[in-house]
Amino acid sequence: MPLAVWITGRYEERSPQDLAKAYVPKVELISGGPMGDQFSYFIEWRVVSLDLRNDGSLRDRGGRFEDAFIHWQINDRNTLTVGQFRSLKQYDVSMRLSASEPAIFSTSLAGDPSSNPRIQSLRAFSLSGRSPGVAYTLQSIGGSSASDGLFHSVTVSLVGELSVPLSDEARREASFELQGPSKGVFLETFYRCGLNSLGAHAFMDEDRWLMTGVGRVNYQDFYATAGVGLDDATGRGSRTRYSLEAEYLPIWYEAIRPGVGFRVEHLTNAGREPAYVPYFVLSGPNSKWSFLLQIEGRFQGGNKGLFVDVSVIF
Repeated sequence: MPLAVWITGRYEERSPQDLAKAYVPKVELISGGPMGDQFSYFIEWRVVSLDLRNDGSLRDRGGRFEDAFIHWQINDRNTLTVGQFRSLKQYDVSMRLSASEPAIFSTSLAGDPSSNPRIQSLRAFSLSGRSPGVAYTLQSIGGSSASDGLFHSVTVSLVGELSVPLSDEARREASFELQGPSKGVFLETFYRCGLNSLGAHAFMDEDRWLMTGVGRVNYQDFYATAGVGLDDATGRGSRTRYSLEAEYLPIWYEAIRPGVGFRVEHLTNAGREPAYVPYFVLSGPNSKWSFLLQIEGRFQGGNKGLFVDVSVIF
């Protein structure tokens, strides 16, 4: 069984809270590969999972799974995925260069209220969030590679999270949960050619919905991603969300790869100013082991943040 380990150390500053802290937010065990001719699996387990609260304390969710799914390649055009995974397929947010996820994908839609805060949080839906579920994908037009062409997918997500909590706090913050009914239905269509793609998707539930269009462009060492969406939920007005991101990744050396990026993002009717996110990355030697340095700033009205992540993958 193949196995990789991803360890990240972080230094984080936030203002106006006047927070500054260094900690280890994640240690991940990662495994994936084929299971016969038609099946494959992927597992990403966070044995250390910490995030910084606004009061400066750390929340422990060690033992939760990021991804844990089985993929069935039914034939050349049809696939089925079962387990815990992200609904969005056009853009794999895990492959981002920035330390933070674009808000257009990470901002969630709240679900039905619950007296249990843990269940309340799991009822929310976001494009980049992971949930247990089932996804069917059809490739109606093929391309020069298996990842190119026109794709259509439907995903049904359940309320829950797969986990094996490793501490008392994690048993509260990251307890194993799985319950119905489903969160809703997620539909997606996109066309991909290499690193260029254009698509649209929609999430629908009884009292909430979300629609987004996303485009990605690559020209030589330049990359850009743009998205605009609209969401609505019972009890509040509709919101428009948008994100525009540009990146430059020169190939000066094969072993060491630098990169810079800048993102502008905004969510209307949320009481927030637009956010401006510059970042710098450096990685290498990109062989059996690699390091990754990510330095990101965040400027949003009177709020400012700094993230410095240093990761080792082996």
